[in-house]
Amino acid sequence: MNFSRLQAVYSSFGMKLLDVKVGQLLEIHEIIGEWDNKRNWKFKCLVLSVKNAQHPTGTFLVRGVSSGIVIEKIYPLCFDKFSKIILLDESKTRRAKLYYLRDKVGKWAKLKSIITSERRNMDLLTLQIVPAEEVTSDTTIDMAILDNKAMADEKPMMQEETTTPITEEVTMEEVTNEDTTSEATNEETNATETTDTKEDNKE
Repeated sequence: MNFSRLQAVYSSFGMKLLDVKVGQLLEIHEIIGEWDNKRNWKFKCLVLSVKNAQHPTGTFLVRGVSSGIVIEKIYPLCFDKFSKIILLDESKTRRAKLYYLRDKVGKWAKLKSIITSERRNMDLLTLQIVPAEEVTSDTTIDMAILDNKAMADEKPMMQEETTTPITEEVTMEEVTNEDTTSEATNEETNATETTDTKEDNKE
């Protein structure tokens, strides 16, 4: 059974089977909460892997950042808590799983975009284009999405902490050097005074 026929079967039961692919950058609008406490949570993420694609028991793994925290979540392909799934970007990939991107930083974490204008900002649930006002303006895959970028931000702070004691030690050394030089000058002055007094006594 192909994907279109399977999609028609599940749509007849009020379910939607997502056509998610590895390398897609998605903006997931997930309904969180129960009863009167429901809210819409936006989560921008990259699809790292898809298992059992085109099957109702299939799942897909995504990785993204929310409030500065790196999050990896596994979603089912048939999930009734999705209000929108906006396709922001598609990338050319040669692997079925993009786990290697977890350890990449900078240009090594970038993927080549192959999305067309007809598919950009498309809602994968309704297959309709979402207005630009409802989509996030940033459509880049900041994959080091992540831990690597946070570690890079922490490194300068740690360097500052390690350099401050060094400057204090240098200042202490300078103080000790100044003390030794002052003592040496005092000894020289005392020596000259004693020689002067000896010469006066001889006269």
